[in-house]
Amino acid sequence: AAAYELASRGLAVVIVEEGQYYDRSHFNGRLTEVIPKLYRALGSNCATGNAIIPVPVGRNVGGTTTINSGTCMRTPEEVLADWQARGLGDFSPAQMTPWFEQVEEVLKVQAAKPEHVGAIGDVIDRGAEALGFQQRHPLNRNAEGCDGQGLCQFGCPTDAKQSTNVSYIPRALERGAFLFSGFRAERLHWQGDRVTGMTARGRNRDGRSIRLTVKSRAVVAAMGTFFTPLFLRDQGIRNRHLGRHLTLHPAGVVNAIFPDRDFANSRSIPQGFGVTDWGKDGLMFEGGSVPLAGHSLLNNLYGEDWVRFTEDYQQTAYFGFMIRDTSQGRVRRGPHRDWPLIRYRLNDQDFAQFLRGVDTLARIYFAAGAREVLVPGLNGMQRLHSVPELERFLAGPLKPRDFLITAYHPLGTARLGRDADDGVCDAHHRVHGRQGLYVMDGSAVPSSLGANPQVTIMALASRAAARLADHLQEHQA
Repeated sequence: AAAYELASRGLAVVIVEEGQYYDRSHFNGRLTEVIPKLYRALGSNCATGNAIIPVPVGRNVGGTTTINSGTCMRTPEEVLADWQARGLGDFSPAQMTPWFEQVEEVLKVQAAKPEHVGAIGDVIDRGAEALGFQQRHPLNRNAEGCDGQGLCQFGCPTDAKQSTNVSYIPRALERGAFLFSGFRAERLHWQGDRVTGMTARGRNRDGRSIRLTVKSRAVVAAMGTFFTPLFLRDQGIRNRHLGRHLTLHPAGVVNAIFPDRDFANSRSIPQGFGVTDWGKDGLMFEGGSVPLAGHSLLNNLYGEDWVRFTEDYQQTAYFGFMIRDTSQGRVRRGPHRDWPLIRYRLNDQDFAQFLRGVDTLARIYFAAGAREVLVPGLNGMQRLHSVPELERFLAGPLKPRDFLITAYHPLGTARLGRDADDGVCDAHHRVHGRQGLYVMDGSAVPSSLGANPQVTIMALASRAAARLADHLQEHQA
């Protein structure tokens, strides 16, 4: 998004991307082929603490947008108000709405179609209505012309999903930007406290290592929440907030068996319906179906239990929830460049919110007529057949490690702040104490959102890039 904004304003832009460029011809749905291409470390990045929380991220032209579910939400107004109250700048709805609208136009954001949401939408709608929920609706997505193949997390085979590899990047290239894929940034160049360019390393067609050096008046770091802080620290940036304040939107999933239903889980989008009544309280219910391979292999069942669970795939309802976390973690250098050390401990307040999500989603299923509700955990699958059983289960001595917790929205490790005592970057995304160095990715987001973050990240990047363009052009003149 930043590259597009800068190139649109007539500036020379060079995009340096560690991952390779792939198009829809590579997105064949064969997980053994696409996961190594599109995911960093085969999707094995995890946060550790009082639970093990997988946090898969992308490495390709398009990044994690190539492998996300496509859900598009604006930054909640209460979050914008909090940023303003913290003195971070003008993040009022009036100021941000034009940027949200621009992003939504580029991404062709529209509500998911019921035929692609599938039967899970009907089940959740009926159960949530019985419990008094009002805000039940298809989710907004960036997938114009979607045909419901359900492969969103593995590269869209039709280019319907407007991930940045098919939306922002081509638009930036049309406006004169250059793209170097397969190059990993190694170091920044400095003249005092001013950045003057960068060096990256990659390989040519013969497999030989080559070096790319770019001279520039500004550098935008956009390596993601896990890797931007590590790179900045390697470049001599010293700030006590760097690598800290990690938020994740911890997410849970609850399954249910409906013997008379065919959920067509292999032929519907993974996330197309939501219940958002409690969004302001920090709890959002959203779809979360997985392909058959994930259903049958990513569990700890064995023997007859595994066979039974696998055979029930099309009769298994998948739905999930995520929380706007108050917990904060930290990212540090790990044993390998692809595996940073990610520490995150779910606090008591957030765990109580997590249990509320499990309880509510299970009750929604029972209200919709589920025969059996399944709560997956690291040590097994809890099978529940009634609300009293659910209540007894939740009254037990439960801990975060008893549940399957995942996360897909890491944010905040190079956050915006009033000054260097409050954050890594200022309201214009400039790194405090440095000239010409900017951060425009999820790491700059000041706090947990409680909403899928790609629209927020792109809107903030577009806004910051526009101001950077004005600054560069003023000084050029």
